[in-house]
Amino acid sequence: MGSIWHIAFAVPDLEQGMKEFGAAFGLDWRPVHRADAVLTDERGRDHEVTCTFTFSVGSPFAIEMWQAVPGTPLAAPGDTVLHHVGYWVEDLAAEAARLERRGWPCFMTGHSVAVHRGPGGIMLEPCDVMRDRPFLRDLFPAGSRHHGAPRNDDKKEFRLGDILIED
Repeated sequence: MGSIWHIAFAVPDLEQGMKEFGAAFGLDWRPVHRADAVLTDERGRDHEVTCTFTFSVGSPFAIEMWQAVPGTPLAAPGDTVLHHVGYWVEDLAAEAARLERRGWPCFMTGHSVAVHRGPGGIMLEPCDVMRDRPFLRDLFPAGSRHHGAPRNDDKKEFRLGDILIED
């Protein structure tokens, strides 16, 4: 349990979700990012998506939130906005194989991401602790090679509603 570092939510409106979750839990947010990706779903279909996302400020645990993309693996799952639980691993391939053996098939894959679905529809995202995410460095485990102060100068930022974001 100590390696869990985020819980992810797919919300219909990111700006509104940030306001609602922020008010409910007293959260502040990191800059909003946008990433273009191709995600492969559990049926082997590719989905070209633009993911608009953010993480809450603070550590060692964060809320990840993105604008849901209906009809793709980034859609809100069913009647909830809870999408997955993310946790750090040192060997991503070995962890993915372990989850598969335990009956948690891969729900979606993409560049450096894999999410597995288990009993009750709960989804897990093992996250490679060796892959740097500069804007999330404070959320890496203490003592890991990427742990440190976050950097927000990676140019994935943009404007979302009244939220100031640099491009």
